[in-house]
Amino acid sequence: MLKLIDVTEENWLDIRNLSVCDTQVSFLDSPVGILARGYVYRHDRARVIGIAKDETIIGVALVKDLNEEPACYDLQQFMIDSRYQGMGYGTAALRMILSELETEQKYTCVEVCVKKDDTAALRVYKKVGFVDTGYVDEEAPDSLNLMYHFRYNQPMYTAALISDFSDPLFQSAFKTYFSELDFPVKDWDGLFREMNDEGDNKAFVRMSSDGNFIGFIQFKPIKFSSCFFEETCGFIREFWISEAYRNAGHGTELLRLTEDYFKKHGMYTSILTTDTAERFYLKHGYQKAQGCEAKNKDAVFVKHLQ
Repeated sequence: MLKLIDVTEENWLDIRNLSVCDTQVSFLDSPVGILARGYVYRHDRARVIGIAKDETIIGVALVKDLNEEPACYDLQQFMIDSRYQGMGYGTAALRMILSELETEQKYTCVEVCVKKDDTAALRVYKKVGFVDTGYVDEEAPDSLNLMYHFRYNQPMYTAALISDFSDPLFQSAFKTYFSELDFPVKDWDGLFREMNDEGDNKAFVRMSSDGNFIGFIQFKPIKFSSCFFEETCGFIREFWISEAYRNAGHGTELLRLTEDYFKKHGMYTSILTTDTAERFYLKHGYQKAQGCEAKNKDAVFVKHLQ
């Protein structure tokens, strides 16, 4: 019977003796390296998990917390000994690990970074439901970032679509956002009136089931045209999550709602500027627009929606 076990004084040497075939060595850390990572990342709740068939240890995995948006479980290492590969144990063990993490419910998803050439591992991850995020880490350009999303029932949240910026809900959210930025505004009424006068501003405001404000994302269509072509893109103007709700997937959900809105209304390019959350956007498939700079000198990010 296949099972997941803790690493102990009695079995760690069995884990140390695990090995993979020569063609896989460059894709994984050594068993000793995996054990060392478990210690180094102990403050991120790193867990080295043994994989056993009956009483024989046949594999090892390492999972830790990744506490930055999008916050998730980070499956850093996953190894099945070469003698037990091709028998379905890897797929079964991976599903067991995902099941345990889903039961814990600290995060809504699991991330794994896989070498592009590791076709066997990619096949296993995609088989159990991991999908390519499109994000490529500059420090690991030869790897793909895959994400698995849990399907358990989440606490109830609502997202209201706002197009009238005299709405007290949006105004309260926006004022809280600007107070955090320590950005003074002399004429709030005039600012919200200007948003309404533009006529095409909209926002999603996210609330918890008990009425707590979580965050908002404000956006509008923006048209690029020349003598030869014209395209209307979705422009994300402001995006903010209340500090108490950060690193819990709310930013991801608001971004998804906005991108779905863009596509529904014929906008298949999303564009924004940022100087604070580059990794968040890169992880969600955005890329820096080379040769394009915002008037405030912030980097411009673009994503082509499908």
